[in-house]
Amino acid sequence: MYRIITALSSLARTGWMLRGVPSTLAETVAEHLFASAVIALEAGYRLKDEGVEVDPHKAAAIALAHDMGEALIGDIAKVSGIDKTRVEEEAVARISGWVEQLYKEFEHSSSIEARIARASELAATILRARRYMTEGFKDVKEIEESSIKALDKVTAGDEKLRKIMMDLLEA
Repeated sequence: MYRIITALSSLARTGWMLRGVPSTLAETVAEHLFASAVIALEAGYRLKDEGVEVDPHKAAAIALAHDMGEALIGDIAKVSGIDKTRVEEEAVARISGWVEQLYKEFEHSSSIEARIARASELAATILRARRYMTEGFKDVKEIEESSIKALDKVTAGDEKLRKIMMDLLEA
C-alpha cells in the first residue's frame, strides 16, 4: 500500500496541467482524494443530521478509493479517447479487494454513500478550480463549469444532498 500512497502523492492531476497549471502547482491525486473524502464525511454527517439513513464513514471511504487505480495507470485525461473506466477497473482489482468493491460502488452510484462520494469528488474539483482561478489560471474555468453541470446531474432528485453540496461550496 505504501507504493500506492507514494504514487498518488506524486501524481499531478492531468486536467489542471492541460489548462496551464504547472505540474509543480497542480493538485495531486492524493490531495484530490483527501479533499473528496473530507467533503463526503461532512456531507454524510449533515445528511444523517437531517434524518437520512447514511454511513458517513463509508461515503468517505468510497471517496478515498475512487481514483486509487490511478496509482497504477496514471491520471488519464478525458480527451485521451481511452476507456478510463475499463482501465481503472482492471487497476483497482490489482490493488485490493476493498478498493475494487468501493470503486465499483462509486462507478455505479449504487448507494447513497456512493452518490455522496461522487458529489463530493465534483465539489472538491470545483473548489480547486476556484482556487486556481484566484491564482490567475483562468483556463480552469472550463473544469469548474463542467463539474458544476455534473454535480447538478448527480444531485438531481435529491434536494437535501444538492443543498448540502451548495452550502459546502459557499462555505
